[in-house]
Order: sequence, then C-alpha cells, then structure tokens
Amino acid sequence: MKALVYSDWGIVEIKDVPPPELLPGETIIRVEACGICGSELEAFKFRKLRRTPPLILGHEFCGLIDSIGEGNNNLQVGQRVVGNSVLSCGSCFPCLRGDRHLCSNRQVPGMDRPGAMAEFVSMPLDHIYPCPDTLDPTLAALTEPLVNGIHIMNMAPPSIKPSVAIIGAGPIGLMVLQAAVILKEARILVADVNEARLVIAKELGAEGVVNPTNCDLIKECTEFSGADGVDICIDAVGTGQTKGQSIEVLRPGGTVFWIGLYDNDISISSYKVTVPEKRISGTYAGKKDEFELAIKLLAEKKVVGGRWVKVYPIDEGVLAFKRALKAEGNDIKTILIPKRDE
Repeated sequence: MKALVYSDWGIVEIKDVPPPELLPGETIIRVEACGICGSELEAFKFRKLRRTPPLILGHEFCGLIDSIGEGNNNLQVGQRVVGNSVLSCGSCFPCLRGDRHLCSNRQVPGMDRPGAMAEFVSMPLDHIYPCPDTLDPTLAALTEPLVNGIHIMNMAPPSIKPSVAIIGAGPIGLMVLQAAVILKEARILVADVNEARLVIAKELGAEGVVNPTNCDLIKECTEFSGADGVDICIDAVGTGQTKGQSIEVLRPGGTVFWIGLYDNDISISSYKVTVPEKRISGTYAGKKDEFELAIKLLAEKKVVGGRWVKVYPIDEGVLAFKRALKAEGNDIKTILIPKRDE
C-alpha cells in the first residue's frame, strides 16, 4: 500500500509498504482521510523522541471497515468509522476508574504503532466509533481535534457565558473555540501572531481577536473580561512564553488549560499561581462519550471546517507536510486523502 512515511530524521517520503495484518480483536480500515497533527509537525521539526523514525504517522482519521478480526462488537464491513487517538489497555488504574485516555500503557497510532497516513490502518475494535455515511470524510477526520476541545470544556468549571482566552488559532485552538461557543456559550478572545488565522477565528465565533506582537495581551484580556482577567484560558501553543501568558491573563481563581506541547521544560512564578488561587490543568485527548458527541456535532454541521482546511491526495503528501510545517496564511489544517474516487 501507499503511505507517507517518516523514514528518517528530517525526511518524509511516499513509499510502498506492506499493508497491516489483521489480528484478533482488531479491524483493518481503508483510510478515507487523515489529518496532519501539530504534534507530528513539532516532532518532525525538533526531532522529538516521542516519535522515532521509521514510522507511518497519523492518528486523526476516518475510513471504511475493510475487514474484521475475531471479537467483533457489531461493526460491519463497509461501515464508516473514526479512530480514537489513544489505545488503552483497560486494566490499569486510570482505565479502571474510567479515564482510559490516561491509560498507563497507552499506545498512539503514528507514535507507538503504524498510523493512518496510508491506504490502510489497523485498529482495536473497541477504539473505533461509527459515524454517519452522510458525514464527509474530510470533516470526520476533524473528530479527534474537536474531541480535545470538548474535553477541555467538560473539564472547565460549570459556568454559563464565561470569558475565555484562547492562545493560538491553529487547528486545536479553532476546535476549542467552536466547542466553547457550543457547550459554554462563552465570550471568546483569540490571540495569534498570524493575522490570517485571526480572521478565521472571527468567522468561527470569536468575539475578539488580538495579535500579541502588536499589543499587551494581559491588558487586552483584562479589558475583554470587564473584570480582572478571564475566567478560562487555553494555551494551544505550548511555548514557555505562552504558558506564562496563560497564567497572567487569568482572574484570581481562574483556570488555565495547557494543551500545547511545544516546550517541555519551562520556568514560571509559583507565587502568581498560589496567592491568587489560579488553577493549571493539563489536558490530553478525550473520552468515548466525547468522541460520540464530536461526531454528532460534525454530522449536524454545528462544528464546521471550511477554507482553513486544505485537502491533498496522498501522492502530494510530502508537499502537504512541508506546507503545514511553514504554517503560512490560512493554510491551517491539512488533510490527506489516500485514494480519490474515480
């Protein structure tokens, strides 16, 4: 089969590789669409050891069931499904308490096993979710990023119409934005250094947009909230600078969610967290019911893609990957199509 392969440090290429083997408890999926995730771009750019070549990347995908191994749970060949990005063991402490996305033994397609930037991918039967045939595959491939946004809103304090700041208008930031509008009826300010992305954020429901290179972000968030800072901030970038800013823009007692994974080791002022009782929460992936809700919202067109989603055939996968690395203009989310209909 044809695949986009992260074959060596600094190298991605289209290669013919053996298709996955059908194992008991798993299914082979004919991939219809697969998104390129920012974490994959960062791993490639900075040679992060979490993704070590050679490897087929890809965990944001939709496809049709091609074959089913022993242990079928009422799935059918030809059925359209999306895949969970976190494969859990079901028996560790996090799994047993219902937090399977935090599994101690988790595997991620495109990290710990071959991913979906290929014509076929294998997945455990209990980690795929049916979606309507009417849902366009390129939209269905946005399910996993949307799940991240839904998960954050479910973790957020119970409040109606909170003031929310989102740092970063990339794919995750834009999905958090749409989830916040739908689930929290939030007033949202989006910050990004890319003006084209701010235009998209405005179109998707942001009440305000700012470019931190041209203004004081803390002052803008304070004025936007009409108080002493926003109720909730989401750092969808993850640099040391943005993590620091995400704490600064909060009101006392506010909550920040860190989802961006750009930098690991950072330095922060603990007094700025302890004294005003600000809360910092990491957030990672999502749960089964959040996948089901994401599929529903996409199918009902309550969450949309649009001109910020760019689609490429897998033959142009190297070009698409390199364009995504540059993050220019409104070329924000990249989707690969392994095979186009004739």
